[in-house]
Amino acid sequence: MTILNLSTLENPQSTVQAPICVIGAGIAGLFFARKVAREGHKVIVLESGYESFDAAIHGLNEIEDASQRYSRALTGRYRGLGGTSSRWGGRVIPISRHEAAERSYISQTAWPFDLGKLDKYNGEIESLLKLDDSFYDGNVFDDGEAPDRFPSDDPYLKLRWAKCPSFKRCNIATVIRKELKSPNIEIWLGATVCGFGVDREHGRLNSVTARDIDGNTLEVRADEFVVAAGTIETTRLLLLLDAATDNQAFRRCDALGRYFQDHLKSTVATISRRNALLSNSLFAYRFLNSTRRDLHLELSEAAQREDRVSSAFAYVSMDLEGSPLAQLKKVAQSVQRRQFDLDSAWRMSRNMKLLAQAARWRLLRGQLFVPADIDFNLLVCVEQLPNRANRIRLAEARDRFGMPKALFEWSPRQEDERTFRSAISHIGAYWRRAGFEESCPLDWTKAAADPALPIIEGAEACAHPSGSTRMGSDPAHSVVGQDLRCHAVPNVAVASASVFPTAGSANPTFTIMKLALWLADSWLQKARCTAPVYTSASPLELGDELAAMSSAPVGQT
Repeated sequence: MTILNLSTLENPQSTVQAPICVIGAGIAGLFFARKVAREGHKVIVLESGYESFDAAIHGLNEIEDASQRYSRALTGRYRGLGGTSSRWGGRVIPISRHEAAERSYISQTAWPFDLGKLDKYNGEIESLLKLDDSFYDGNVFDDGEAPDRFPSDDPYLKLRWAKCPSFKRCNIATVIRKELKSPNIEIWLGATVCGFGVDREHGRLNSVTARDIDGNTLEVRADEFVVAAGTIETTRLLLLLDAATDNQAFRRCDALGRYFQDHLKSTVATISRRNALLSNSLFAYRFLNSTRRDLHLELSEAAQREDRVSSAFAYVSMDLEGSPLAQLKKVAQSVQRRQFDLDSAWRMSRNMKLLAQAARWRLLRGQLFVPADIDFNLLVCVEQLPNRANRIRLAEARDRFGMPKALFEWSPRQEDERTFRSAISHIGAYWRRAGFEESCPLDWTKAAADPALPIIEGAEACAHPSGSTRMGSDPAHSVVGQDLRCHAVPNVAVASASVFPTAGSANPTFTIMKLALWLADSWLQKARCTAPVYTSASPLELGDELAAMSSAPVGQT
């Protein structure tokens, strides 16, 4: 693996070439590049950030948002080698199959892609992240008292357990460094894509131009391009590509930038810890075969049908502020970010008694020990249904490269409130059926307890953005087909949650990983049948022209 920095180029204007160029060195981009390179194909990867956090580059994530409702543009995504995996919490869980099927009760058609085709990648990903291969659904624990207290056959709440890799293995760049030795991958850091070389006659992208903050430029010519820059940036790049063609590239598509969605989350209750040991036994993180498992209570298909709502799930979080466990978490996260936190390590070492007790619980009970003074909070996340009015477009405001920022028109809606209310009602009933009401009652928040107080007013996006380059079979109403290639520009594919038609009730990362691997296999299958062809046509350079435009806003259709 060759890692290069655009700022170190001796020639301030250079050109490189490969059969395929990947934009984005996060989870999707590195998964795709790793798989393709292993079969001997050269891949060039362009990454806007560097190996460690850079505040100036992070500022490129700023958006324009008049309503100030989307708060995760800067706290939910990160540029750099490994992308947002340098901050990823690590929850791995698949989307439930019925959530990708037709849901007529909420007027949602099925995904045009059979998610069952992705199951073959589960083992590969779990092995890479060092996760065990046990089930996600039902009671995966076969011993001890606490797991038996969770009804596994409840008609309205489905019992699931997410898998979480260690913080060190969350950062895909760290994992790749140890396992990927292919000379076929060329990664350029500090390379922000700002220009597009377009073959208008044949409807193809011939090249992209990347710049660094010092003005160096790199033109990458390729036969195929994969945009794997995360939902928001991927959408912005395709909008910029459209603007570079005078809005002709996607003129027959009414979906680009639209149907933006995210999970909405709200803390709905605090779980009583008057019985500290029992509450710890029930709700603290568990470990199975060295893999951390997090409780994931999901609205069942029956509940969704009965209430005519979208998906939702509940999970338990811990209020660690001021606790020695917070120092332990900071140390683990600093390893994930490759920036060791010496101060937190020193503070943690002053609490050896707690660490010893935690070690005993981990060894004897397979659980995290949580002191009685730390609250367990119950959070609900709801699936935001796709709505055409929720969108990303190009703003008049520009970033430091002179490119239009992403302009957000997004807000929670009344159907999201209905889903929250359905989830709260079923959780309360579940607590009573399971017997938790007596031992670990819920102290509901004011909004959760009073239907007159809208939960969506205080709900926050989960940093699970999706939907704004949605997948579909009709080119007029979708951006990519079931092969993940753009209908309008077929040599451009998208590996991002932005292709999700709907979000379901699972964290999107696992599905993103599997889609990236599937896309890589599809590309490889095509490559085996086709001799490599390098683009020789002179591209029409439109990036500088776009950056110089200062009159009417671009791409606002």
